[in-house]
Amino acid sequence: MNAILRQNFLKKPVSGPILCFFHLPRTGGTTLNRVFSFVLREHAVFHADLCAACGGEAGLAAALMTDHHIYERMMLLTGHYGLAHPLIGHAPRPIAIAAVLRHPLERIVSLFDYIRGRPDHPDHAALSRLSLNQALDAVPAFAAHCHNAQLRSLFNATDPNGIVAALQRYPYLLGRMDALDAFAQKLLGLFGVTLEGPLPRANERPVLPGVAPACAQADYATALARLERYNRAELDFFARLPPIFASRPKAALAEQSAA
Repeated sequence: MNAILRQNFLKKPVSGPILCFFHLPRTGGTTLNRVFSFVLREHAVFHADLCAACGGEAGLAAALMTDHHIYERMMLLTGHYGLAHPLIGHAPRPIAIAAVLRHPLERIVSLFDYIRGRPDHPDHAALSRLSLNQALDAVPAFAAHCHNAQLRSLFNATDPNGIVAALQRYPYLLGRMDALDAFAQKLLGLFGVTLEGPLPRANERPVLPGVAPACAQADYATALARLERYNRAELDFFARLPPIFASRPKAALAEQSAA
C-alpha cells in the first residue's frame, strides 16, 4: 500500500507549500533523511546538494535571486539550514517548517563526542585536543552550536516575542527526539504515507579507541554549568515542548474561516 501511495503521490504536479525540514545536528535527522529520500525520491531536495551544484552558499544565494527553477521539483527541502536562510526568503510558494529537537545539553555533548569520533569532520582535529569546556572558547564553529542554536535555526530568535512572531507567520511541526517515530509518522502522514514499524536508526555516534567522552573529562561539570547558562531560553522552550507540536499561523486560520 505504501508503494501505491508513493507512486500516486509522485504523479501529482508539484504545487502547494514546500515542507522545510531543518536538520538540527544530533537529533535523528540522518535517519529521517533516508526515509525522505525513499518516499519522495527526487522531490526531497537536500540543501547540501544545492550548495554543491551552485559552488557553495554564496553561489546558491546568488542563484536564488534570479532562478526559481531550483524549487520546481521540491516538495520537501531538508538539510542543515534555518529560517534565516535565503532558501526561505526566496521561496516562490508558501512554506511550512518541521524539525526534531533534543534536550539542549544532551545535543551539544553528543555533537562534541560525535565530532571527536569522526576523523573526517572539519573540526575533529581541533576538538580532539580539547575538553568540552575548552572547546566552548577555542573553536568558534563548534561554539556556535552551544548558544540556543536550535531556537536560532527554527525561529531566527531566542526571545519569546521573536518565537511567537515566527509561529504566527509559518506553520510548524515540531517533535522531541524521544518521540522520533511518532513524529516521523505525523510528518509522513502529510504525504499520505504510513510508517510500518520502528525507524532504523542511522549515524550513531562513532567511538575511537583512546578518545574519552566528554562526561569523562575533569572539567565536564564546569562545561555543563556554562552550557546551562548559555541555553536558558532553549532549556525553557524544550521543557514546555510536548512530544509533537503542530501550529498554524493566525493568517492561515483566518483564511480557513473565511473559506
